[in-house]
Amino acid sequence: MPTPDRPLPDADMALFSDGAWLQAALASGPARWTFGVQGYTDDRLADGPGWGSFDVGAISRPVFVVHGGADTMVPVAHARHTASVVPGARLQVHDDDGHLSVIRHAVPTLAQLVRR
Repeated sequence: MPTPDRPLPDADMALFSDGAWLQAALASGPARWTFGVQGYTDDRLADGPGWGSFDVGAISRPVFVVHGGADTMVPVAHARHTASVVPGARLQVHDDDGHLSVIRHAVPTLAQLVRR
């Protein structure tokens, strides 16, 4: 989590002054919980002992692990670990982006997957 000595990086802070982004972020909030807390719970369980609901080694589709190098909420080591355990995963670390601003790479990354 951000702390006074580790605030959000500039790229993340800039999003909060982007009215369109802020409106979309607030509007999407309720949809995150449409199907309850199962997805969130599964993610939090994976944060601890690891994935238990499926065999990561069985993943056979292209996977990109995208992370902001300036993320002050989740260390980039988490992304490196994920990329190391998912077969064939490609790691993309965007040095100037944080936890939120890295979303700008979602569409270009999805386009790479479509082209594969």
